[in-house]
Formats: sequence, structure tokens, C-alpha cells
Amino acid sequence: MTTPDEDIEKVHVEEKKTEHVDETAEADVKTAPNQTNQTNKTIFWFTVIIVISGLIWACLWFFYFQFYESTDDAYSNGNMININSAIQGSVIAFYADDTDLVVEGQLLALLDPTDYLVEYEKSLAALASSVLQVRQLYDTVHVNRATVDSKRVALSKARYDFKNRAKLIDSKAVSNEDYTHAKDTLDIAVLELKQAEAQLQVSIDAAGNSPVEDHPIIQEHKSAVRQAYYYLRHCSIYAPAKGYIAQRNVNVGQWVTPNTALMAVIPTDYVWVDANFKETQLPHMRVGQPAKVTFDLYGTSVEYIGEVLGIASGSGSVFSLIPPQNATGNWIKIVQRLPVRISLDAETVKKYPVRLGISAEVRVDITDRNLPMLTQIPPKRAIGTTDVFDVQLEEADKIIDVIIKSQLKEK
Repeated sequence: MTTPDEDIEKVHVEEKKTEHVDETAEADVKTAPNQTNQTNKTIFWFTVIIVISGLIWACLWFFYFQFYESTDDAYSNGNMININSAIQGSVIAFYADDTDLVVEGQLLALLDPTDYLVEYEKSLAALASSVLQVRQLYDTVHVNRATVDSKRVALSKARYDFKNRAKLIDSKAVSNEDYTHAKDTLDIAVLELKQAEAQLQVSIDAAGNSPVEDHPIIQEHKSAVRQAYYYLRHCSIYAPAKGYIAQRNVNVGQWVTPNTALMAVIPTDYVWVDANFKETQLPHMRVGQPAKVTFDLYGTSVEYIGEVLGIASGSGSVFSLIPPQNATGNWIKIVQRLPVRISLDAETVKKYPVRLGISAEVRVDITDRNLPMLTQIPPKRAIGTTDVFDVQLEEADKIIDVIIKSQLKEK
């Protein structure tokens, strides 16, 4: 049993709990509207932000983004000139290594010229011998022509003797034996003249009707001299353009052939960017539209100005080693990309050189849509040219003329 005091204390505790619950309920009733108002405000401002963002994006697209196409799937490209030897031989020296700058016409490598020098000297000796041979042919013509003249005189004499004996045979002034011998002599003279004329014609055919210098035998040996001279000059290998050396594979003592890659020259005066745009980005892209290019190498602070030079006629998959075959049951559509060639302004390239293969970002202004979709004018000049491989044969021709004249000189 509890005492009266304990009962009174319990009553007081219960009253306090009741008062606390009432106060909490009253506080919750007052706080609920405030929380609802705060949530509504958050939703309202979030909606406002979304609407404003949408309007800003719509304005940006309407006034800017619809007139530009961009991609970061782009890489620099250029001409990489592989250096090969025109002849085979042993390398005795090379004069450039990776990262070296070379200019057009600079000596890059040297092959052992011994064998080719010997062949060149042999060809000169063979030319001199051929000149003497042809000269002998022409001299034979003169000899055979004199022989023909001699045989004609002999024929005339034999015909005269035969006619005289033929007049006297009836009068028995000459014997039958003399008459027969005269007739045989005439027949032999006729045959000898025919033989001499045939030999003359053979010698004329062998000598020909052209001057000695233009005889086919001499022309053949002239070509042999020029070829030997060409091989000898190609023992020296020169740079075909100004640029930087890369992939140097040649070493001293190495035996090289025309199929051996010695090194590569990367020209710096003509580079471009191949930007791989999605096919969905190309409906309004045209040749000649302006473009802006930035490279990861220099960052966005360096901007190159260019234009669209051309759009590829096929996607990369078409030109792959094994083209795709889409006529299968497990076909999945994949958005293709087509390379678009972008030029780079020369002044910026000089100031900020472009290495081949570096990543780029390209933005093309597609506002002008009246330009052609594909290139319309074929090139009318050489895209690349060099004359360092041309062997000037004037020096060889001078040597040939000296040899011919010395052998034809009258003794």
C-alpha cells in the first residue's frame, strides 16, 4: 500500500507529463505550417532555376550552338616521307638522327660506291669499244663499195673479151676452148659482181643510214653509261624536303635495298587536322566553312584558324582491312564517323609547331550552308614535289661526247 504522500507525488508527476505533451503538441501545430512553406519555397525556386536554365540553353542553341559543330575526336596529320635507297649497297655513313632538322637537298646517308664506280668505268670502256666497232662497220661499207666498183670493171672486161671471141668463132680465128673460157669468165664476173653488191648491202644495213654518233650500238652503250652514272650518283641519299628526322633505322655497315626504310622526314610546312565527326553532325557541313582548332599540347590559349578542306567519301570502317558485313542477324546500328580535313593557318603553325598525331578539338562554323558538300575543283598542280632525286645527266653526256669524238678522230 502506498502512503498518501506518495499518491500525491504520483498525481503531480502525471500532471507534469500531461502538461509537457500538451506543450509539444501545441509546438508541432505551430511548426508544421512553417515547414510546409519552406518546402514550397524550395520547390518554387528549384522550378524557377530549371526554367531559367532551359531558357538560357534554348537561347544559346538558337543563337549559337545550332551554327557550330564540334568534336574532340581529332588529330593532327601531315606528310611523312619515308626515305629509301634507289639502289642496294652497304651504308658507310649517315648524317642525320632522330629529332634533327634537315633541309631539302641535305645529305642523309652514303652507300659504298666502289662497285658502281667500277661498273661506270666499264661502261665507258665499252662505249669506246662500240665506237670503234661502228667505225669499222662504216669503213667496211667503203671497202665493199670499192670491191663492187672493181667487180664491175672486171665484168666489163670479161664482157668485152667474150664479145670479141664470139665474133671470131665462126671464122675459126679463135679456138672453141678460148671461146668457152671467155664465156665462163663472163659468167663468173657476173656472179662476183652480184656477190660484191650483196656484201655491200649487208655492210650498209649493218652501218645504217644514221650518223656514227646515232648508231643503235652506240646508243645502247650510251644508255649503259647513263645508267651506271645514275647508280653511282644515287650512292648519296638526300633529304627531299625540309623537316625533322624520325624513325631512323639505318646504321653504318648495314646492307640496304630499295625496300629498306632508312628514316623518315616529317615536313613542317604543310600539316592539317583530321576531325572525325559523327554522321549526324554533317548534314550542314560544307567545304570552305571556317573552323577553329585547339591542341591539347598548347591548351585553349593557342587557337588555330582554318577551314574545311574536304569531307571523306567513306567512314573509317569501310577502308579497314576487313570491311564490316552488316547483312547479319546480330546487326547493331552504330553511329559512324567520317574524317573531315581541316587546314591550319601557316603563321600560327610557324609560331607553334604542330607534331603529327597530337589530339585536337575542332569547332566548325556551319552558318554558310550554300557552299558545296564535296570538293568541286580538281587539283591543277603538284601537291608535293622535289628535284633532289633528279640526276643531271649533262655531265655524263659531256663525257660520252668526248669519248666518241676521240675514237672517231682521224688517225
